[in-house]
Amino acid sequence: MGNADEQKKNTLLLGRADWHLRANALVILYLVAALISGVIQKGGEGGEPAWLTVHLLLLGAVTNAIVTWSDHFVSALLWARSRNRKRQMTIISVLNIGIIGVLFSVSLHIQWLVVTSASLIGGVIAYYLRGMTSLIKKSLNKRFKGVIAFYQFAGLMILVGIVLGVIDASRSDEDYWQARIALAHLHANLLGWVGLTIIGTLVTLWPTVLRTQMHGKAIRWAIFGLKILVMGTMGTIIGSLSDTPLVTALSIAVYCAGVVITLTPAAILIRRRTPDRSSSWMMFTGTIGLVLLLVGDFVLVLQDRTSEKILASIESHLLLIFTLWLLPILLGSLTYLLPVVLGRGPTSNRKLESVLNFGWQWRIALFPLSSLFQILPDEFHMVGRLIAVVAVGLFLVLAMDAMRKSRTFTASL
Repeated sequence: MGNADEQKKNTLLLGRADWHLRANALVILYLVAALISGVIQKGGEGGEPAWLTVHLLLLGAVTNAIVTWSDHFVSALLWARSRNRKRQMTIISVLNIGIIGVLFSVSLHIQWLVVTSASLIGGVIAYYLRGMTSLIKKSLNKRFKGVIAFYQFAGLMILVGIVLGVIDASRSDEDYWQARIALAHLHANLLGWVGLTIIGTLVTLWPTVLRTQMHGKAIRWAIFGLKILVMGTMGTIIGSLSDTPLVTALSIAVYCAGVVITLTPAAILIRRRTPDRSSSWMMFTGTIGLVLLLVGDFVLVLQDRTSEKILASIESHLLLIFTLWLLPILLGSLTYLLPVVLGRGPTSNRKLESVLNFGWQWRIALFPLSSLFQILPDEFHMVGRLIAVVAVGLFLVLAMDAMRKSRTFTASL
């Protein structure tokens, strides 16, 4: 009987680990592609990364990570059974057909393929939202319903972002509405899809990473904070489309307040336990980076006053957005989560964790250092980019090594 139970446990671990190995391999591949694109492609005149590099990271790596991991978190929070893995793989496949179609069609200006590919992505997100709603209805554990609402609103925001992106792709740079639509598209995706997902995830993931209990009022503050965040996101979209910088700036301030309200209970936990490894330090610095970027966005909007100038300013600081916020959060989260889902027990988990935490004491300084060089005069920007390339490259080497070793653990079971 004991051997049968052990074999059943190993089978479940293998199924979960195999699924996450495949799904997260896509995230790693997009990061590799973004890194290569960033090195070989020439950016814009203002120093911003090329369109393909930006979308390989945001639409490719980040969106795949969000769809994969939010499904994992929702199932865990609702105590739901794992869904059919073949169906999940089909969903991920359709999503990536859509992503590759968008990357290809926008680069080559094939409008019908832009619409078709964006529709595939939108369909997957709609299915993702429908499945989430169904799980909530069936679940007996409703405690984290307020946290899961972050993922639901984030999904709605990317649907708005997709529509705006398709319209943006069909317009010329000289079009009166082009800058407004592009700015609204940017805010819907960064603050809505990515921002809401990250903030909602931190409510429950941060205490786990710190290995301590969640603050008693975390859920209540998160529910209230979400309302503020959604108002802020919608305000930035409306302000961008109407070309009213004051509305946009006030909405960014509201969003920043929502971040502070939602994550205050998480911040209090640092008094109990301080970050002590790569994952916690990167997530911590990335969260601080988000607040700094929101303050900077607020100042830029009030200074530039027109959609064209605001868009140009934000695009010229996209690499700073990546190094100060998105990459530390994404890579920090993967550093913690990959050993959890790819390991086959405490021993193998610790081995994978040691691989991903190699040299963490100095690696955690790379993204802040890269960001520092990017806010210095132009002649220092290339140094900042090189440091960012090194930081991402090192993580990719360690992540691929961890994935390779996880397969050897599979063979030994």
